[in-house]
Amino acid sequence: MIPDLTDIEILRKTVNDIVLSMASQFDIKIEKLDKTMESYEQQIATLATGFAEQAVFIEALLGQVNFASDKAKKNFHDSVHEARQKMFTIMKEGASGIVANDNPRLAAALEDVVDSKSSNSAE
Repeated sequence: MIPDLTDIEILRKTVNDIVLSMASQFDIKIEKLDKTMESYEQQIATLATGFAEQAVFIEALLGQVNFASDKAKKNFHDSVHEARQKMFTIMKEGASGIVANDNPRLAAALEDVVDSKSSNSAE
């Protein structure tokens, strides 16, 4: 035979169940946040590595440009401008295509930055 629970015991059990349910939901949200943060950390690490590689490459190119003729310097600058515009186009397409599926806010931010940078470089 199951003993009858008092009103206080029923209330205590109900409150305990509610607290456990809320804790479970909180744990799920924290786990989701951890996965999102891990993804952002990986993206930031990838970007930092890419920037470091670019810095080394640009430093070497600028060293070459300093010793080049005026025509070679102009060709270099024209080539960099064209490559930069292509990069902006690819980044914008990637933001709206690849990134938007997982993170629409990040995609919108990327598109805004690309639009801003590409309009600055056109001047």
